[in-house]
Amino acid sequence: MAGEASIAADGPSAAVWGFPGEGSDWKPVTYGGGAITSRSTPGEARDERGNILHAWRGASNDYIYIALNNGPSYRLPAGAGTFAQTWTPPKVIWTDDGGRGNFRIFHTGTEGHVYQHRVQLDSSYQLPGDLPDPTKIPNDTRTSATLPVGAAALPNNSFMLAWNSQSNDAIWTTYYNGEAATYTSPRVIPGALSKDAPALAAQVDTGSDPAPWNQIVLAFTGTDNNIYMSRQRYGTSTWTNPFKVYASGTSGYTRSGPSVALSRNGYGVISLTEDRDNTIGSYIISRDGGWSGYYEENSFANTYGKTPLAVIAGTNLYYVINGTGGGQNGVLWKEVYDFAAMPKPPAPQW
Repeated sequence: MAGEASIAADGPSAAVWGFPGEGSDWKPVTYGGGAITSRSTPGEARDERGNILHAWRGASNDYIYIALNNGPSYRLPAGAGTFAQTWTPPKVIWTDDGGRGNFRIFHTGTEGHVYQHRVQLDSSYQLPGDLPDPTKIPNDTRTSATLPVGAAALPNNSFMLAWNSQSNDAIWTTYYNGEAATYTSPRVIPGALSKDAPALAAQVDTGSDPAPWNQIVLAFTGTDNNIYMSRQRYGTSTWTNPFKVYASGTSGYTRSGPSVALSRNGYGVISLTEDRDNTIGSYIISRDGGWSGYYEENSFANTYGKTPLAVIAGTNLYYVINGTGGGQNGVLWKEVYDFAAMPKPPAPQW
């Protein structure tokens, strides 16, 4: 990719206008009925065969809709002829069980409890005829009814969740062991304080990754409106002390929660909606715990305060927003950057 030399070194003092080669070609996210409309940022995940599941909150109601591969939409049930409802963006991950795997859609109920729908595609890799009812995450896992939960897929059909406390600014996590089908007791992440939803991402060596992270990354907005990051080495239970990710003289602060995504070659991003004008900014982060550069989206796309979703497929970064961009409005996406040409980053430091 041309322009790699413009990627900044650690600790820049000024923002960069767009990633190298970034265009302004926003496109609508679609399903079988046309462009998706929603009151929140949608969630999405891909399986190892490239199937993509979108989940979103209704545009005129609080139901949760899903669509596979931009096909027809379906409301997620809640049992007894009712449908699941949320006031927050749903989160979607895919976990590998050695077979077809599982799409997992997490949402915060209108009473604050956290729920999961586990959707496994049928043998033809289509949605099942009967979508599953939600299951409540155990151990009284709950957050504010207006905040989503963070989720990260882990090996062996496992995952981790992170959420903001219902009563104070603490951030809690729990780990689901897919092989044993058990949850750990919720734990507070030391020193991590936020008034908004945290974001989680993980990348663990698959045997073919050129620079695997082998870690889980937590990103959150601190009570001072700056972005913070903490990391956990995969297979341990200890988090690094949260540290600020902020370039002086830039607009890299927000009152909303961020999103985080990691690539298979050691780089990732923390993306946010800027306080000053609701446009998009992203910090590049690296598997060694460092960060480099703050990049402002180059078309003045506006998220209206809704957190942009950073999505990385392999090494390609995409933005998904609910807002306006490129003369369009609604749920939109665009390809932003390819990390494949970046130099191999340093090994993780703990």
